[in-house]
Amino acid sequence: MCGIAGLTQSDPATLWRLADALRHRGPDDRGIWQEREGGVGFAHTRLAIIDLSPGGHQPMVSDCGRYAVAYNGEIYNYQELRNELIAKGERFRSASDTEVLLALLRREGLRALDRLAGMFAIAFFDRERRELLLCRDRLGKKPLVHATVPGGHLAFSSEIAALQLVPGIDRSIDPDALSEYFACLYIPAPRTIYRGIRKLPPGGWLRWHDGRIESGLWWKPDVSGQRRPSVEEAVEELLPELRRAVSQRMIADVPVGCFLSGGTDSSVIAALMAEESRQAGGPPVRTFTMSFAEAAYDESAAASVVAQRIGTSHTVLPSSPRLVETLDDMVTAFGEPFGNPTALLVHDLSRKAREHVTVALVGDGGDEVFAGYPRYSGGLLAARLRRLPGIVRNTLLPLLGTLVPESAEGRHTLRRLREFLLAAPLDAADAYAAWVEYFSPEERGRLLRLVAADLPQRPIAALYETVPSTEPLDAMQQTDLQSFLPGNILAYADAMSMQHALELRAPLIDHRLIEAVSRVSPGTRFAQGPKTLLKAMARRLLPADIVDRPKRGFNPPMGLWLKRELSGLVAERLTPMRLARFGLDATFVKRLVAEHGHGRDHGLKIWSILVLDAWADAGSNTERTAQPAAATC
Repeated sequence: MCGIAGLTQSDPATLWRLADALRHRGPDDRGIWQEREGGVGFAHTRLAIIDLSPGGHQPMVSDCGRYAVAYNGEIYNYQELRNELIAKGERFRSASDTEVLLALLRREGLRALDRLAGMFAIAFFDRERRELLLCRDRLGKKPLVHATVPGGHLAFSSEIAALQLVPGIDRSIDPDALSEYFACLYIPAPRTIYRGIRKLPPGGWLRWHDGRIESGLWWKPDVSGQRRPSVEEAVEELLPELRRAVSQRMIADVPVGCFLSGGTDSSVIAALMAEESRQAGGPPVRTFTMSFAEAAYDESAAASVVAQRIGTSHTVLPSSPRLVETLDDMVTAFGEPFGNPTALLVHDLSRKAREHVTVALVGDGGDEVFAGYPRYSGGLLAARLRRLPGIVRNTLLPLLGTLVPESAEGRHTLRRLREFLLAAPLDAADAYAAWVEYFSPEERGRLLRLVAADLPQRPIAALYETVPSTEPLDAMQQTDLQSFLPGNILAYADAMSMQHALELRAPLIDHRLIEAVSRVSPGTRFAQGPKTLLKAMARRLLPADIVDRPKRGFNPPMGLWLKRELSGLVAERLTPMRLARFGLDATFVKRLVAEHGHGRDHGLKIWSILVLDAWADAGSNTERTAQPAAATC
């Protein structure tokens, strides 16, 4: 796990500054490489996980000197690939996965990516062809941003903040990105908050060849299953894939643990880890969970029960509104506004867990892969309700929605019911977008002071409409696998954990497991409701009372905190003068805050504006915080 950066027109001083800016991602080693004076250059910082020796040092250059690679991530099947390459005559000097990756890319180029099982952001340069290839893993677990530089050159980095050190990049605000931020609470790829900086999308590649750039996708999810096995037959096929995914992610030369919430996703992973460790004669697995004073959000008791049942060494870490004191660290890590407050929890949990382990397995992706979100049930019901007479669908259901009381007390069922009924008149794409987006197009219009003709669209609806399958469950899951998962969950998991040089690994998004699940028909995937297949696997590993617990999710009680402990922060930051920096309508924001105080749940909307304000403050200090460090070797 590492940080990477580079330029197609470089100098050593700039490369060392980029390495210094990414030092938190890789505190164990750093290095630069330059093909020639003024030519392509790479910077790399290393968090040593596999082969702790200098043999894993990067950037890594082939023996012939023609090829160079800088890479961030883990190739979980590298041992299998290494054996194949040895059989073909390759010789290796180290036990690192980087050397295997370099050999495979040298032999197969872009086609090599199909062979990789893992998470990665890769920069690979061919000196003879003067060609730089940037690649990102299938689900976007590892980040990679890039920018064009005057003169037809390209710069890239693991993080926006590091890329800002490169002169000549357009750092004006992208108004479309700002609108999409308020829709999603994150900025979907390929945009960033800056006009001149773009994210390489999940499963994406970009090729620079002497000033010419082309790009595309080498992989995307395809959820359109037609196979109709029974649930038990599907489990027989899927459980070995899941075991392999967990087992491969436990391979490390450093301590490995697990984030355990008490829900099905992390409990299954922890149970498989404990089983693997026992069979190998290893020590108990270290597990970590976070507790909350607010009972509606606290799962620590359930996590402790799971830990006791499966025999892990368990640690409970308390949370509090003081987490908001790390807001400035959060916006610095993202380099742009990011409005999901769960990031604060992962930041704190990663900081504390890093005192004990260097790698932690997590349950990220379980809801998207195994259809666990309550909105999936809503989408299937909505498909049936669209057959009702228009007056019922367009008038009666929304009217019932207005009668459902709102709550900022953590009662998510009421909120979901209200949102479901209000979106009933919409078509499938717009209804789904209404459930997962936060500020509606009309609200964004008022917030951003847009005229009616300029009202923004729903970005999630546009993505939903590109899904080829007409099955509602297929469409919802594939949309989330391309948007909510990489842009939100995986984004904060990487940014927050790497602030503390902690590597998070997510077995449930192993692409082989995803493809196996996606081949199963919606009728089997949802035969018994949300997470049918994962729960069926879980019942073979855990007691039924654990598997059948109601879902809560890993979220802070932001709505409550903003009404109580953080009300002073709202009053201090959301003033007309500060809101004017982005042209936000102060009257509209004031009304949001007032309604939230009287029981309507606008917590995440208010929080997203607070984050934007904090990001603006951090941006005003860029010149002070980005002073170049001394160039050393």
